[in-house]
Amino acid sequence: MAENVKRKKKKRAVLIVLMALVLAVLAVVCVYETELNKLDSNDGVDNSFYDSQFKNKKVMVIVPHEDDDLLISGQVLPSMYKNGADVRVVFATNGDKRVSAYTRQSEACNALEKLGIPREKVIFLGYPDGTQLYVGKKAYSFSSGRDHTYAGKGFKDYHFDRFGTHAKYTAENMVDDIESVVLEYRPDYILAIDFDTHTDHRGVSISFEKAMERILKKESGYTPKVLKCFGYSLAWKSKPDFYALNIKSTVMQDREKNNDPSYETDVPQYRWNNRVRLPIDKKSLSHSILRCSEYKALSEHLSQYAYCYSERIINGDSVYWNRRTDSLTYNADISVSSGDASLLNDFRLIGVGNRTAGPHVKLENCVSRFDKNDAQKAVTVKFDSPKTVSCVSLYDNFGLNSNILGGVITFSDGSKVEVPALNADGSETRVVFEPKHNITSFTFKVTEYEGVAGLDEIEAFENADYDMGFSLIKLKNADTDDYIYNYLITPDEKSLNLGAYASDPNAGYTIKIIEGDSVKLEGNTLVFDDDFEKCTVRAELNGDPSTYDQITVKRLSERELKSYESFEKVNKTVFKIDTLRLKTKNLFVNGYVYEKLNDFVKSLEKKAGIEISE
Repeated sequence: MAENVKRKKKKRAVLIVLMALVLAVLAVVCVYETELNKLDSNDGVDNSFYDSQFKNKKVMVIVPHEDDDLLISGQVLPSMYKNGADVRVVFATNGDKRVSAYTRQSEACNALEKLGIPREKVIFLGYPDGTQLYVGKKAYSFSSGRDHTYAGKGFKDYHFDRFGTHAKYTAENMVDDIESVVLEYRPDYILAIDFDTHTDHRGVSISFEKAMERILKKESGYTPKVLKCFGYSLAWKSKPDFYALNIKSTVMQDREKNNDPSYETDVPQYRWNNRVRLPIDKKSLSHSILRCSEYKALSEHLSQYAYCYSERIINGDSVYWNRRTDSLTYNADISVSSGDASLLNDFRLIGVGNRTAGPHVKLENCVSRFDKNDAQKAVTVKFDSPKTVSCVSLYDNFGLNSNILGGVITFSDGSKVEVPALNADGSETRVVFEPKHNITSFTFKVTEYEGVAGLDEIEAFENADYDMGFSLIKLKNADTDDYIYNYLITPDEKSLNLGAYASDPNAGYTIKIIEGDSVKLEGNTLVFDDDFEKCTVRAELNGDPSTYDQITVKRLSERELKSYESFEKVNKTVFKIDTLRLKTKNLFVNGYVYEKLNDFVKSLEKKAGIEISE
């Protein structure tokens, strides 16, 4: 009897302790969630960018691998789709070098569904992962051994779905399929991977640009807006800077990590200040990485451990470079006094030789070089019908020691325009003039140069300025260049210098305080009194108040700042625990337990200098 009483008392004591622990955990979770909700409060934060500008617009994303879509569009695509855009995501390869196509494709669809994008919006071209297919070398799927397009169980590759047959793994067929999928859906906007350090990124970027050349030359009325983006240098391998008092914008890659450190990016012609910066929907922002919608999507790519790189991938902006498609030269007849005229209107800024792999691939097959003994050094552009021209864009040989230092453009009406030294890095040199009408041809002649004179591209436009099809303004910290949303300042901060990014660089804007006390604007600088707590600030384009951005600025007290610092440590720990959970889940879901054990045994063998297993 006494034994039973003791046993019951022990059980009751254990139960009480367990209940106390559960209540303690619940209390901690409640405090955590309460503090997080305060930090994540986006009251007063708003931007007009996604409201209606993409309604009924067609948007296509073209990337090599299943997860690259998140690297280049994961923070903007959901907002476009939610606000009425017709979205298509195109994966060029099956991602099947180490993992099955079915696994990669299932992960991709699950991830996009986390962002609200249904799987019927996904297209798989079905080409192999990790090969040199793009430079004409024989290719096959590492995981399946196939030499033609295919898809995992339950999925279809595009070529088979469209034409009833699979396509052989050739560089030409990939270009054909990209051309076909673009022309089938005819998107208004194309977000495409650019040429960075990954073999497949380079190859698909070049393949896409070859397809665009064909499209622009035979579909003169179709000029989609093209935005190119680096998936590795600006996301996967970027700076792990998520944990900060305020969200950081994308940072330029360390130039030493570029294919050629002489330039700002992996495409010599891209200047960092010319990038297009799209804002992030406020629902995608959080001080906890686990709350961010993109983290939830990345977590679906278990086989790639993509979630581990979330600190690098999630930023306050998405960065692109615009590639104009409305040049009059795509359907013009171009001749050169020497060199290769076909390289001057092929849409491609760079090309490669016989490989896309390696840290420093040679850029070639992209610049038309004049012979040294060519006395003319001239390019003539003949249109198929009279045109109005107000701008000619020239892209110099990007070799830094080979530069065109001066020239002259002569038009068919006899008028001439002097051309200054072209940008030595090969970036666009825009020669703008009063519109010239009824122009049937023009000739650019080099008058002064150094090294080997040459051109990468020559473009001509009816309108000098380019309409991206959307209107955007976004407030930023003028000192750090970071976009501002819900912005926290420390107790001792007295001012905040504001700037703004606008889709039209020539547009003026007005900044004003909408709500808040103990704060004033001096020019574009917010000046805070000692008792300042919170304010709402709005920026509007002059003459177009429907294009606006609205942010909040809140001062933390000393106690709140210390609380935030503790909160951030907890967040980092929770993030590490969750990535460990996902890694463990991957071992079992994708059957990697044996593989990992085998790797472990092999590592022991190597250390011991013996050989036990095969």
